[in-house]
Amino acid sequence: MADYNHAIELNPNIALAYHNRGLVQFREGDFDGAIREYNRAIQLDSNYGLAYRNRGNAKRKKGDLNGAIDDYNRAIKLGVTTD
Repeated sequence: MADYNHAIELNPNIALAYHNRGLVQFREGDFDGAIREYNRAIQLDSNYGLAYRNRGNAKRKKGDLNGAIDDYNRAIKLGVTTD
């Protein structure tokens, strides 16, 4: 996490760093935090399919099935599988 934080300090416009912070938070069970990070990655790159897929995973864990389906559909449109 420290490396991603440092990368963002150096350049706050790197979608990958936010996405990867989201992955860490997801693994720690912080689904709200993960969603915030994926949101920021998507703000920076609206075609970031993995961020949509992984945000869908976090929404699913929170019980937001409609939100998860929306994100999975967007990921699929961008060429990312939902497995």
